[in-house]
This record gives sequence, structure tokens and C-alpha cells, in this order.
Amino acid sequence: MKIVIRAGGVGTRLWPLSRKDNPKQFQAIASNKALIQDTLDRIAPLINLKDDLFVSVDASLKEKVMELLPGISEKNIILESSSKNTGPAICLESILIADRFSEEEIVASLPSDDYITDPEAFRNLLLTAEGFLKDNPEYIITPGIKPNYPDTGYSYIKSGDVLQEKGEEAIFRVADWVEKPDSDYCKELIASGRYFYHTGMYIWQLKTIIALFKKYQPEMLKSCEEIVALINKGGEEEKIAEIYAGLEKMSIETAITDKVEKIAMCVSNRIGWSDLGKWHTIKDLLPANQGDNLTKGNVIPFDTTDCMIYGKEDKVIATIGLDDMVIIDTDDALLVCPKERSDEAKKIVEELKKRKDNKKYL
Repeated sequence: MKIVIRAGGVGTRLWPLSRKDNPKQFQAIASNKALIQDTLDRIAPLINLKDDLFVSVDASLKEKVMELLPGISEKNIILESSSKNTGPAICLESILIADRFSEEEIVASLPSDDYITDPEAFRNLLLTAEGFLKDNPEYIITPGIKPNYPDTGYSYIKSGDVLQEKGEEAIFRVADWVEKPDSDYCKELIASGRYFYHTGMYIWQLKTIIALFKKYQPEMLKSCEEIVALINKGGEEEKIAEIYAGLEKMSIETAITDKVEKIAMCVSNRIGWSDLGKWHTIKDLLPANQGDNLTKGNVIPFDTTDCMIYGKEDKVIATIGLDDMVIIDTDDALLVCPKERSDEAKKIVEELKKRKDNKKYL
């Protein structure tokens, strides 16, 4: 199995900590390691680091990848010259790996910023998916996670017919997709017992996903084939950037997986998972360290409850009488908001993009 860690996002919901030049996946948020390092640690026992690991990342962050993942082969760092979402990124990674190895390869394409409580169970799930695909290569598999609370920020997938049961893992045909439902509908989905969090992870045989790009996104596929040919030629960075910039920005779901019938969900009840993409998610996941507050830095939370306060050791942050708030203080920006609205930090990023003098805060 080859594994791609997708590290191309900016993480706008975690502004002001996550920035374009130092996004969340390169920072220590869930442990004392960067999220991308945590991701590698989870899957390292399954692969040969030099040959089987690939990282897809913004071209400007190549050096960060090499610094944090020193064992990776430089040629296995797939550079995204512009931000085009997961559709073009996955198309490019698929063509590049198939060109270098074979379309028969099974690939797991994984986000770089997940929080997973049981790495061994996660590895077993990937191996179960790989085994299923060896016998059923026409399928796409996505891990599904049993929801423990209604989160309107996630998409949901519905379990259909059972395709395989093996030990603690089961594989179901995906019967339905629901994109980020409202609160009431979200509660209905969870109450049914048949809907699972969609994780954004995928496992597939390259021949299958490339055929689907050929069917549904032929122009994208053609452009990525041209890019791989230029990569092999060498010295064509400007032309590569020009072609990639011309691709339509879209998610892999919009490009491919929403259109596919043979898509399955692999489930394990042992895996605790969360997408570390919102401040309130991090607050709810990580253990409190000052009363019921989660703090980092020199923080004095007086008469303050259930808050998340991040700062630095050389600056005191003192609070009085606060409840359910998020405070994130960096060298050049400060975010203060109610915890339940912290995912709206992305709106600040959109506003900063409109202000010419504020681009440095992105």
C-alpha cells in the first residue's frame, strides 16, 4: 500500500494560529508533535517510509515537510503550485504514483490533521480496506466513524448493505451522503443509527480512481497527465504552475465520489476520530488543565469556566468572569469569540482577503 498525506489546506477555521505560511498541520496542537508528524506516526508501521509515503502540499511549504518528516524521499513530495482543493490534488497524486509504480497499486489518501485515539485500530481498518480492495478493486472505500454528538460541520454517510464483516471491522455499501446538515436534521440522522461521520479519507486502487477521473473529469485528468510528464522532464516549474492554476477548484466529493455507485464505508467501533479543524472541537477533545479551561501560555483564568485560551509564556492573558469563550492570541492577531461560534473564524479570513493592507495576517 502507498499512503498519501494530504497537507495542502490552510485551516482558516483555526485562524489566527493557522496561517498560509504555517498552517495547522505543521503545528503542535494535539500533542507535542506537529499534526503531520502524528499522522505519520499512525501509519508508519504499515509502510516503507522512503518508498511508500507521499505528501501533497503547497509548493511554498516543501521545506517544512522535509524538516518535519526527515525520512521522506524528496521526489515523493507532490507540490501544489496553487490551492485547488482535494479534487485536483488527488488527481495529480494518483497519476504521479501510477506513473512511477503501477495502476494496480492500492493507495490510502489521508488528511494531515485528524485526531485518532487508537492508532492500532486505525491501521487495522486500513489493512481491512486494502484486503477488500484486492478482491473488489472496483470499489472506493472511505472510513466512517460512528458519531457521538450532532456536529453540523461534518458530512454524513449512510450505511447500506453489508459487504464484509471481519473481526471488529465491517464494510458497508454507502447508501446516502448528507452534506453538513442543519442541527435538527443532524440529530435525526444520528438517532437513526445508520449515519456515520464522513472522514475525508479514501482507499482505492489507482486503476479505479483514474478511470473515474477519465469518466467524470477528463480535462482535469489530461492536465494532470501533462504535469506528470513535465515533472519527469524536469526544469518546467513555471509551465507546471500555469497548468495547475488553470484547473477548476473543487473537492474530490464534487469531482468524483458523489457521483459513484460502488463506494463503500469501512467501520471500526474502536476508532475515536475528529477533524481538528475548529477551535471548539479542540477544546472538547483535549483535557482541561486549569479547572475546566484549556489553556496554553501564561494564563490566569479568574472566575472563568469552560474556556479555551491560547497565548505565549512571555505575555500574561488574564480573564475575569468569562464562560464558554475562545481566546487565541498570537504575535500579530487576537481572536475572541463565543466557543460555539469559533468556526466562523474563516469569515475573518475572508474579510482580511478583501483588505489590501491586511494580507500579511493571512
